[in-house]
Amino acid sequence: MQMKILITGATGLIGTQIINDALSQGIEVNFLTTQQIKTVNEDKLKGYYWNPESSYIENLECFEKVDTLIHLAGSRIDKKWSKSYKSKILQSRVKSLEFLFTLIKSNNLSVNHLVSASAIGCYPSSELKEFDEEDAIKTDNFISKVVNEWEMAANKFNLIGIPVSIIRIGLVVSAKGGFFRKTVESIFFYKIAVIFGEGKQIQSWIHIKDISEIFLFISKNKLLGNYNAVAPNPLTNFEMIQIVKDNFYEVLRNKNFETFLGKWFFQTDYTGLKKIFLVYFSLKVPKKIFQLIFGEMHYILFSSNKVSSKKIQNLGYNFKYTDFEKAIKNLD
Repeated sequence: MQMKILITGATGLIGTQIINDALSQGIEVNFLTTQQIKTVNEDKLKGYYWNPESSYIENLECFEKVDTLIHLAGSRIDKKWSKSYKSKILQSRVKSLEFLFTLIKSNNLSVNHLVSASAIGCYPSSELKEFDEEDAIKTDNFISKVVNEWEMAANKFNLIGIPVSIIRIGLVVSAKGGFFRKTVESIFFYKIAVIFGEGKQIQSWIHIKDISEIFLFISKNKLLGNYNAVAPNPLTNFEMIQIVKDNFYEVLRNKNFETFLGKWFFQTDYTGLKKIFLVYFSLKVPKKIFQLIFGEMHYILFSSNKVSSKKIQNLGYNFKYTDFEKAIKNLD
């Protein structure tokens, strides 16, 4: 029987990659979008409008013959956290899950599996301890509190007979968006590689291709419970920024930076061009500066998360990218 998935948050960074990979593997995809202009009606891909804030969905047809529901919906966290925006970060994740729960339960819809996104921000900050899925969530900061409520809302689906998988995502490496693209754009504009404080905080990262494949691997194999989605080799912030700096020219040549630089930029590869893009300086910027600029959000820049990937590896997932330098040179 052909697999069919329904994705929320499908037009975001991770959702877009999952759709592309799913279709290439012969998996049918329905998706929910809060932008009516992005609805589609194709043979293997159908998009439907919904507005979870107002508990509205255009058509319950989106659930037809769906085996797995992949939940990615949620407002981005890389914006300054005002009181109102903090509420939006939380509610966009929890309320959308609660709305899906009510829809499925009240309409007796047939869904066999929920795979929900989460974040490694659930783990305490530590430069020494490696955290795995058995470690308890410590709700001592805003992000860990969000993750706790997010995961509780997802696990509620177990009560109506829908088994749950939760994927705790690390820093996603992609040229199309997220922290890595922001880092590259910042270096391009200022020609300085900015290190957060002393740069000792550990950052657990994952290539966009691997995060997409992990969602599909867990969906296809019905792997239940919590899983960390991070590459096996975390780096300190200092190490990560130095690798980006040293490979800056090669990274910029990636086709997904064309819209940022202009397609004409690298059409002629002459000797002086590489020299133009060399980045000579790294700068350690004190924590207080980030605190002043970003407010409470600076926590995620300085949090140290050494997170284990052993559980998903032991179940048979083979990472495509375990080396950060190789990962940033291979972005589709």
